[in-house]
This record gives sequence, C-alpha cells and structure tokens, in this order.
Amino acid sequence: MAAEEVGVDEALEFTPMKKEDLLAHLDAFPKDRLVQEVVSMWEELGELERELAMARQRARALDGELVNVRSRSGARVDLAELEERFRVAEARRGQLETMLANEQGRRKELEEVVGEGRVDELRRENAALIRREEEHMLLILDMESKIDQLMEIISNLQNDE
Repeated sequence: MAAEEVGVDEALEFTPMKKEDLLAHLDAFPKDRLVQEVVSMWEELGELERELAMARQRARALDGELVNVRSRSGARVDLAELEERFRVAEARRGQLETMLANEQGRRKELEEVVGEGRVDELRRENAALIRREEEHMLLILDMESKIDQLMEIISNLQNDE
C-alpha cells in the first residue's frame, strides 16, 4: 500500500499497523526497494504539497473574487456560482490536506524502518546530482556557443576565398 496512491476514501479506511507488525512486514522487502519507496513517497509528498499550495491559492483568489463581486453588484446568479466554486475548492483543499497527512505518516514510518541517515544520504546524493546536471548543462551551453563561433569563423573564411 506504500507505493499506491491513496485517495480520500481509502485514507478514511486505512488502519495503522502496530509498529512490530509493520517492522515484520517491511523486513520481508529488500532494503533497496524500501529506499526506492521512501524516495518515491518523498517525491509524491512534494507533489501533494505543491497541489495543496495551488488549491489554497485558488481558494484565496476565489474568495477575493467573491468579495469583489459582492461589492460591485447584487447579481445573485454570479454570487451563487462563485460561492459554489469556493465550496468545491475548499472541499478539494480538505482532500489534499488529508492525502498530505497520510503521506507524511507513511514517510515517517518508512524513515523509521529504513533509517533517517539513509534518507539524508539520499537527499545529499540527489542534491549533488542536480548540481552536476546544472554544471553539465552550463558546459554544454558553453560548448554550443563555441561551436557557433567556430562555424561563423569557418563561414567567414570560406566567403573570403
């Protein structure tokens, strides 16, 4: 269940395992797979946090829009529509918060089993890989500009002949 995406309905039905049962269950899995699960859950948590932030931002925008509409006119149709959109956004925000809480709980359990040291090590490795990727990208861009300069020089030499 750790690798599956948990919906709101599933989250309500989820009953946490005792720590001993969880340890016995996870002990059957290879450590590499558990590490992959932790990294995967970390990425999913980041995505859920981004979605939650966007939902909160949309809710604030809709609330501001609702206030503007109320102050500008007394049109009941527009007001009712905005109120409904706001209620939907609030419901979605609640769902995302529940999913986020579930994900954080699962990550914490996995970190306890795998070890926080290994998770930190993976984070450092990930940061180093991202830095190396950026350095390589800058090197490639520099090489492309040098190639363009060489092509221009060759073109100028051919035109001079």
